[in-house]
Amino acid sequence: MATPNNQSEILDDVMTALGVDDVEHLPMIELYIKLACKSVALYTGEDYNKLPDTLSGIVTEMALAKFAKRGNEGKTQADEEGLTDQWSEDDLAPYLSQLNAYRDNKANSGRKGWVMSLD
Repeated sequence: MATPNNQSEILDDVMTALGVDDVEHLPMIELYIKLACKSVALYTGEDYNKLPDTLSGIVTEMALAKFAKRGNEGKTQADEEGLTDQWSEDDLAPYLSQLNAYRDNKANSGRKGWVMSLD
C-alpha cells in the first residue's frame, strides 16, 4: 500500500471525512483504502507499496466513494426513499483526468530542459 506515513494520513482523512472515530468500521475502511491503492498503482504503474504522496488525495476520495457504495457493489445505481445514487461501473472513471495528468507528468519528467534540433 502507500508508505506507512501516507497510509496513516489517508486512514485519518477518510475517518475524519466519514465522521467515524470507532474501531468498528476500521477493517472495512482499511480494505477500501487497500483496494483504492491497488487500482491506482495498477493504472499509474507505481509500486503498490510506495505510492507517491501526490496520489493520496485520489486514494482518499476513492476510499470514501467505496464506503458510500458499500452494500451496492456491482450496481450502477440504487434508490432509497426517493433518492437515487448513481455510480460509474469503473471505480477509476471519476479520477481519470487526475490520473492521466499524473502519468503524463511522470512520462515527461525526464524531458525537462532538453532541446532537440533537427538540423
